[in-house]
Amino acid sequence: MNLFERRFLLRLLFGMRRNVMRVAIKFCGGCDPAYDRVEFFQRIKVAAGDLIEWLSPDEPGYEVVLLICGCFKACPEEDLQVVSPLVVVQHNGLSPERVVAQLLGKGQTDAHQDER
Repeated sequence: MNLFERRFLLRLLFGMRRNVMRVAIKFCGGCDPAYDRVEFFQRIKVAAGDLIEWLSPDEPGYEVVLLICGCFKACPEEDLQVVSPLVVVQHNGLSPERVVAQLLGKGQTDAHQDER
């Protein structure tokens, strides 16, 4: 499935939302990353297209927080436990489309539970 087809399916599934979802992006400190977190986020942004507006956690009005961690420790997750909902990514073996789907579903499950 090419990128156009994936975006089309995401729009079909979640495009009925009249408003763009506002998602805060947070990265771990990067002390021991097993992959390029920023590059993976760029792939998520492409998959999301115009369905998501990206904010910093300091900006008001977000609906969900995407926490991208470089390893399975997910150190910042404890600090963000009070944030609800929270989608946590701990590896880049996930499809960016799966992460976007979980964000649009308001983080009902953790993205790291993906079973490609």
